[in-house]
Amino acid sequence: MQRERAARELRAAFMAASLLLAGPAGAQQTEPSSPASAPRGFAIEVGSSQAEFERVLVESIWADSAARWARGLAARPHVAGTPGQIATRDSVVEWLGAAGLEVGYDSLVLYMPHPERVAVERLSPEPMTLELLEPALASDPATQGEAVPVFSAYSGTGSAEGEVVFVNYGLPADYQLLDSLGVSVAGKVLVARYGRSFRGIKAREAEKRGAAALLLYSDPASDGFERGEVYPGGPMRPPRGVQRGSVLNATGDPSTPTEPSVPGAARVPEERMRGVPGIPVVPVGYGAIAELIGPLGGPEVPESWQGGLGFTYRVGPGPTVARVEVQTERGDAAYHPAFNTIAAIPGTTWPDEWVIIGAHRDAWSPGSIDNVSGTTSVVAVARAFAAAAARGFRPRRTVVFATWDAEEWGVIGSIEWVEANAERLRASGVAYINQDAVVSGSRFGGGASPEMKSLLLEVVREVADPETGRSVYEEWRERSVAAGSDGTGEVAPSVGDLGGGSDHKGFYQHIGIPALGFGFGGRGGVYHSMYDTPTWMERFGDPGYRYHATVARIAAVAMARLANADVIPLDHVSMARIIRERLDKLEADAMEVAGALQTGEPGIGDAAAEGGPNGSAAELRADLLALRERLALFGAEAEAVAAARNEWLAGAPPDPRTAGLVNSRLREVGFALTSDKGLPGDSWSRQVLFASDPDNGYAALPLPAARLALRAGNLREMGHRLRALGGSLERAAGFLAEARGVLEKR
Repeated sequence: MQRERAARELRAAFMAASLLLAGPAGAQQTEPSSPASAPRGFAIEVGSSQAEFERVLVESIWADSAARWARGLAARPHVAGTPGQIATRDSVVEWLGAAGLEVGYDSLVLYMPHPERVAVERLSPEPMTLELLEPALASDPATQGEAVPVFSAYSGTGSAEGEVVFVNYGLPADYQLLDSLGVSVAGKVLVARYGRSFRGIKAREAEKRGAAALLLYSDPASDGFERGEVYPGGPMRPPRGVQRGSVLNATGDPSTPTEPSVPGAARVPEERMRGVPGIPVVPVGYGAIAELIGPLGGPEVPESWQGGLGFTYRVGPGPTVARVEVQTERGDAAYHPAFNTIAAIPGTTWPDEWVIIGAHRDAWSPGSIDNVSGTTSVVAVARAFAAAAARGFRPRRTVVFATWDAEEWGVIGSIEWVEANAERLRASGVAYINQDAVVSGSRFGGGASPEMKSLLLEVVREVADPETGRSVYEEWRERSVAAGSDGTGEVAPSVGDLGGGSDHKGFYQHIGIPALGFGFGGRGGVYHSMYDTPTWMERFGDPGYRYHATVARIAAVAMARLANADVIPLDHVSMARIIRERLDKLEADAMEVAGALQTGEPGIGDAAAEGGPNGSAAELRADLLALRERLALFGAEAEAVAAARNEWLAGAPPDPRTAGLVNSRLREVGFALTSDKGLPGDSWSRQVLFASDPDNGYAALPLPAARLALRAGNLREMGHRLRALGGSLERAAGFLAEARGVLEKR
């Protein structure tokens, strides 16, 4: 009760402070940097104080503190909706409050049906019950306490039995091959291996084809003994290791598709919830799944389907027959509390502009990698900013530190918060930094929205790799396989695009706020299993927790630059180049499809017919040319803004009021690149440059509306989508022009 009262008082205080809790060809590669001796977006006279600010932050983050927080958070499993997860909430509130931060939490009620019974049996040959739970290990104390049931979140409930069919990854192309072999999956119990797509899409495709049930497993060729020694002897997945996870194909809580999931919210009946599978779906370890697919008859699989188990894989059906049962909570029992924690330091100059960092707290296990590592980073960054504030270094913009609940169930906690605060985020959001599974080794990588990629490349130059003492940038560049130019003539690492599957989704793909995520990875096979523990981390992932401290230092420097820059360091010149590169690929693919349509290639014409009139290659070329003209305008304005910005920052001390006007226009660029109508078949996703691939879930789909029309073979619809994208770019260029106008009239 005392905490709830404190949270209410904090929310009132935040509300009083307006913080509501509820280019053309030949363009240069990146925007020119700010004047010498200052980071991008900073005036020279501010650059020296910013360097001191960053030094204080970096020196306030220590590996031994990260180790203490990480071990505490991973002391027990903390699935969303359980007492273990509530304990992580209380720990974060305690640690941030002790640092002097104002911190509280909201209250959600989410539809999260926990399992009551999950069983898989082989009925023939030789009946047996498969062992699903992972065995405890004498060498790992975290595996010896409470165990998380083996289940898929939002699995259909009920029982089913049938002949077993192996469907490889369970994706549309795999079913096409089975069709060519004359193998029907209707009424069968399907076995699919993890990989190449989100597990919910595998469930969707199985149900679409009439399967009775779906079993998912991680093949040893992917993350088991074929990749190295298995845990506890090595980092890879042991035979009984299970990958839990959500199979929900919806955005946010499926019980509240149109409003936040707060207490008292109207709920959709269970039988009408969208995206929830209707068939039982169960994850199984590869040691157990061998008992089902080892005896299969039927055709041998193609070479590309052969996994790492010690027998020749066959597709079936039969002679193996299996029975699958899943019983989950129903009705009121299926609703559980969830809590996002929120802390903030109000900005001194632009308090109504927010820079947000977040990580999800929930896990399918002790969760040392996923996502105790990310939560630890947010705690470390928040406490570093608190320590800096105590020494007089306060951010110029408001910095917000969030830990999210129920990400593992479908990115639910953060999405419900974004939906509840959409209007305020639209008015105040500057950028979002995501911290998800940020440490499992020492190899750095990252992904970002286009205008944020340069910031990541710059920030990692300022933080040392704990193993070599060289900058993280130097280590990343040396290890990078995919490389490009960073505008200085040297090879730069590749920063990826943002897809789905984590908490950046609501901020970037729904609201349009620029986003960034990064971390250190390595070899391992304990993802979503009970073996994602402190012992695994300290033996194989990050002995000494030095990379935990390093990733937090990178996040802190990035937050500081976004929070303190006179002009928000968004690189729209690079954005124009990236759009042009993605458009080049789209055009090449479109011309290939257009040629196939003209020659009547099997499959393409059928898909096109389903999409309506196909259109012509000539019409499409005209639309592409018009889009390129608008992209050229956008790129030219981006260069002009960068030049005007640098001239301004090199002169007299910047005027905060002018900077505020410029930044308000620059923030509108991201919002202009969203569509109020959303994407085809997904009205929630509004970002027009990148979306989650609906046939993958995790992967980024560039220029998604046009790309989806192309997949359908409908060139006319693709042209319509290209024209709409051109309109968005023209509006975005208009906001750049307004920013330039403010700078030139200062």
